[in-house]
Amino acid sequence: MDVSLPAPLSPGLLIDHGFFRGDLLFDHVPDTVFFLKDMQGRYTAVNQTLVGRCGFEHKSELIGKTAEQVFPLPLGSGYSQQDQRILQGGPAIKAQLELHLYGNRQPGWCLTWKVATTDPQGRIVGLAGLSRDIQQPMGSTKEAAAVSRVIEHVAQHLDSPLPLEELAALAGLSVFQLDQRIRGLFGVTAGQYVLRARIERACDLLRHSRDPISEIALTCGYADQASFTRQFRKSVGLTPSAYRGMRT
Repeated sequence: MDVSLPAPLSPGLLIDHGFFRGDLLFDHVPDTVFFLKDMQGRYTAVNQTLVGRCGFEHKSELIGKTAEQVFPLPLGSGYSQQDQRILQGGPAIKAQLELHLYGNRQPGWCLTWKVATTDPQGRIVGLAGLSRDIQQPMGSTKEAAAVSRVIEHVAQHLDSPLPLEELAALAGLSVFQLDQRIRGLFGVTAGQYVLRARIERACDLLRHSRDPISEIALTCGYADQASFTRQFRKSVGLTPSAYRGMRT
């Protein structure tokens, strides 16, 4: 099974906050929230979509505030906890399914990405993120929340086997139903989604840590380094050691 990945970012995302912030570009994308935050989790740049969804009229009303100060509970506290994990060097958030506020101030489902921003020396100085509204129907709110739990479970248990039957049971769906929901969100089967998550985590660890490749293999759910190397090379086009050497 070949799950090709795009070329990875450098460790963190290098952004000159004074030059290109991105908010003016994303002002023209009404179904997407964009933001930059500092080390305290305070907004330093936002697009107009986020301003409206937080109940403000001008960007200046949002700058300097944290998510916990502008979003209702429990959304705000959850976002702030995400921020702190990333600012402390935790893994980036990639296409996480979660509740957000839509333009009518009602909660809706979105896919969220968050990544640390770094200075030229590679030190974390903040984070960048965006949340994109989900356009296709997600079924009931209960079902969408169940799929969200599965996605979070996968991210937290990549060192485990993760059979599709168990993931489907966690969501209260059949394997076919779960596969259809995952395919609608990410364009890949549920099995391919798990594989992609393992390889993306491996890429992060190869870039950001000095852990032995054998240890990374176990962390990402592979029984041994040989099987990990075969799958990594098939997906990325390089061996793990060659990928690590290229990124450093």
